[in-house]
Amino acid sequence: MNHVVIIGFMGSGKTRAGKQLSKDLGLQFVDLDKLITKKMNLSAREIFEKFGEPYYRALETVALKQLIQDSERKVISLGAGVPLQEQNEKYLKELGTIVYLKGSLTTLKKRLADSKKDPMLDGEDRDDKIKKLLKQRDPVYQKFADIQVVTGEVPFEELIKEIEEKLSTYEKNS
Repeated sequence: MNHVVIIGFMGSGKTRAGKQLSKDLGLQFVDLDKLITKKMNLSAREIFEKFGEPYYRALETVALKQLIQDSERKVISLGAGVPLQEQNEKYLKELGTIVYLKGSLTTLKKRLADSKKDPMLDGEDRDDKIKKLLKQRDPVYQKFADIQVVTGEVPFEELIKEIEEKLSTYEKNS
């Protein structure tokens, strides 16, 4: 099934863009993190704290496999860590067209300044942590991306239009 799959760093706008794309394309929207937290009846932070990161990553992989089996095309927003897990590589390729929302360090720092949601940002100096994670994750996201757009530099409507145009062109040529 060729789903539209959105990847990117936390704060890049995956959920917002995914919801708008699903509305415009007439497809159901699925947020992988929400799927997991609803099933577990715990927040991502609570799952991390109770069971640890490896457990959460395993839940993501199980959810990915289930989405591949889904014959109804969807727009799917993935958690920022999903592409980093080696076991997910083959599933991501099977899932559909990958759209990478690439945020600049400035944009992401601004958007994540007050976020308490993501346990990956706990601990060290937040700006340093964002910079370090971005440096580690960007090449991985780029490797998977069929389409790449920069978020935070144009109005939201223009960003969505750019994604839709690139998606249409990409899917025509695939």
